[in-house]
Amino acid sequence: MAGSVSFKLRKPNEKTETPVNVVFYYYDKQILLSTGERIKPKNWNPKTHKARETQKDYKNFNTRLENIKGDVMNTVRDHLSTNGKVFLDILKKELAEVVKPKPQTEQEQKPKNLIDFVQRLIDTTDKKPNTKKSYRSAKTVLEGYQDHSKKVLTFESVDLDFYFDFIDYLTNVKKFSKNTIGDNIKKVKAFMNHALDKGYTDNRAHQSRKFNKPEETAETIYLNDDELKTLYEKDLTDNKKLDRVRDLFLIGCYTGLRFSDLTQLTPDKFIKNGTQLRVKTIKTGEMVVIPLHWIVKEILKKYNGTTPRPISNQKMNVYLKELGEKAALNEKIILNRTKGGLSYDQTKEKYTLITVHTARRSFATNMYLAEVPTISIMKITGHKTDTAFMKYIKITQEQNADKLSVHPYFTKSPLKKVVNHK
Repeated sequence: MAGSVSFKLRKPNEKTETPVNVVFYYYDKQILLSTGERIKPKNWNPKTHKARETQKDYKNFNTRLENIKGDVMNTVRDHLSTNGKVFLDILKKELAEVVKPKPQTEQEQKPKNLIDFVQRLIDTTDKKPNTKKSYRSAKTVLEGYQDHSKKVLTFESVDLDFYFDFIDYLTNVKKFSKNTIGDNIKKVKAFMNHALDKGYTDNRAHQSRKFNKPEETAETIYLNDDELKTLYEKDLTDNKKLDRVRDLFLIGCYTGLRFSDLTQLTPDKFIKNGTQLRVKTIKTGEMVVIPLHWIVKEILKKYNGTTPRPISNQKMNVYLKELGEKAALNEKIILNRTKGGLSYDQTKEKYTLITVHTARRSFATNMYLAEVPTISIMKITGHKTDTAFMKYIKITQEQNADKLSVHPYFTKSPLKKVVNHK
């Protein structure tokens, strides 16, 4: 998908706040819409297309722009998935529905309490259905806590006392897993940030470091080179759907691109006689250049220089499990889970754990095991620190020991002497 999103001011006037427009660029065409946001030109950075950091509350302002950008790109991806290509007149109407500013009136009443506000957010938000569903789920949990504690949840009551009491409720009453607890805390923080933006409260207790999101490392998997080769060699001529899913997944496994970036690949992004891929990533906006693995080159030949037609993320995840089962990726994986404060093990077959994101983890892990310099991998994956990167890759203690065993420190190979220049 060729396309990008930016923001610009409409007829700037130095003395007054100026409307901010969102612009979607598609080749030489563009779609321009109002965001409903306004800012004084002196507080606007025309180079970054964001509010200057000198502006009061610039973080919340820029976050709202980022949310609009995400909504636009999600709508474009859905449009492409449905139509196979971009129809600008139809897309403009779809984008207008997503980014149209909500009318604000001075008579708009402040919500009675947090739960009332969450319901209003559900009723008015332009977020995707799955996001609305998660809001409704969090609202149900908050209602349960309110009944359990016999306390009305006001904006002012969301403090550290609430935090610890809510954690105790989710752990010992609801018996939630640590990550589910963390997700509910994340939603509460999001609701409170929305309330701050609307001016309904000035309570910032949820921004305390102590008001953190509990989490445990998710037990994710990666597919090693042999497993990827098994997928590549699997005969799927009788199932065109799985054939396309397999090929797109493998491109992800050998490029490290996120699913959102896989769906925007076009022939013009393959450069230097088809030996490299140059793409600006949607999430970070960074330009990455990736050398093409021979399997990716073969897949491109299969589709006459382009990539398989993408489907939705959700459908892709379903089909990947079916693909993994057909390829007999049946290794038993032991997962450690925490629920209700108790830890337990769960065993699943590997194919049931394959998702779109497995491709990106497979890329990073296989490159790391192949002794590719970490800095080179991070240039592609976008990780900023070694710590973040090492949490991302998936290697066992045995694999780590195998890597260390060939290091000169553990062999007879002489270590380089450090010369001390005085």
